[in-house]
Amino acid sequence: MAGLETTEDPQRTGAEALIAALGTQAGYDDPYPIYARLREIAPVLLTASGVAYLTRYDDCLAVIRDTKLTGQNPEWMDTASPGWRDHPGLRVTHESFVFRDPPDHTRLRRPVSGAFTHRQAEALGDYIGGRIDSVLDAIADAGADGSAVDLHELLATSLPISVIGKVIGVSATDQELLREPLQGLRLAVDGSRVASQLATIDESAVALLGYFAGLVADRRAHPRDDLASALATMDSPGSAELDDGTPVMTEDELLQTLTLIFSAAIESTVDLLLNGTAALLARPDQAALLRGDRGLAEGAVEEALRYDAPVQAIGRIPASDLRIGEQAIPAGTFVVAMLGAANRDPARFTTPDTFDITRTGSAPLSFSGGVHHCLGAPLARVQAARFFPALLTRFPRLRAAGPLVRRGSVLRGFSHFPIAIR
Repeated sequence: MAGLETTEDPQRTGAEALIAALGTQAGYDDPYPIYARLREIAPVLLTASGVAYLTRYDDCLAVIRDTKLTGQNPEWMDTASPGWRDHPGLRVTHESFVFRDPPDHTRLRRPVSGAFTHRQAEALGDYIGGRIDSVLDAIADAGADGSAVDLHELLATSLPISVIGKVIGVSATDQELLREPLQGLRLAVDGSRVASQLATIDESAVALLGYFAGLVADRRAHPRDDLASALATMDSPGSAELDDGTPVMTEDELLQTLTLIFSAAIESTVDLLLNGTAALLARPDQAALLRGDRGLAEGAVEEALRYDAPVQAIGRIPASDLRIGEQAIPAGTFVVAMLGAANRDPARFTTPDTFDITRTGSAPLSFSGGVHHCLGAPLARVQAARFFPALLTRFPRLRAAGPLVRRGSVLRGFSHFPIAIR
């Protein structure tokens, strides 16, 4: 109507356009300039749709540690996505401990946490080293004539899946059979889920849950020294029970726990290994440093986590109104802590866009924090700390052999990673 002035905020409009750009191929390829611009013009962005995005380190750290904010738990999903319980792929994620809050989160996480301590991860060192040698042998064989080798395919079918398979009790034969449903379930949390993918997500979840139901039944009859056996026998006389005598986990919760641990430990570790390798290939000086001093391996892992985090964002929901910086955030708002942006915040890191394996004291947020700190972080770190120097030392002429194809926005990794060793 003539005479009326628009109240549209150009700055917010520009910031929301940047959020949209993160979902494009250009955003997949390199989201970091977009994060930097967002942090400059709207470090705490409350969009017109009611979602809040955080790009500063201190804000993200505060949110992921604040116990007054909840995860994307089942109760929240009932409001945000009615009908979600009709989809096995969404139930297996949002009913798992990963998305639940205390006391349920504590109840479900405690029985599995002992299998993922730093000590337990280090105890697998020889096994992990052997599996890495097998991967490197496969690269050497496939690339001996100068042919390109897809490092993504090799890692996705070998190292992380065999390591978590050993922890849980999934045989090598079964690991190969589960590759396809694992890829399908990734769609449930990678930030690009659309309605058309729900059938694939659901089919994948049903296949994985069915597999673990069979594994649990087998371990109840024939227990072994693995996590599946430990969880399967918890409800036997004298084992872990709640105060009222009921089992710590229901059968559904047990199967969801095994499914989520198995899938998350594979996909996120593959992404860490590939993201770190890509950074090292792009900085030959850093690769040379690591070849010359394996003592820099742990620093290389932390820098890989900071520089290009496998998990770029996590969501939290405030139970009451809160203020972040100058922005009021109403209760119930979906707050996205953009971990990838936080890890490049110049207020926290010197020269944040430089990959530097000698950097110290960085404390990246890549494994989240607080009660939801990633359970599998020690196991992922041990694998990466052994893999990076072994790969670079074995193949001193290692190089990219074609375009590296990115996938996902929340779960950041590659779908194709061609390398050559000659």
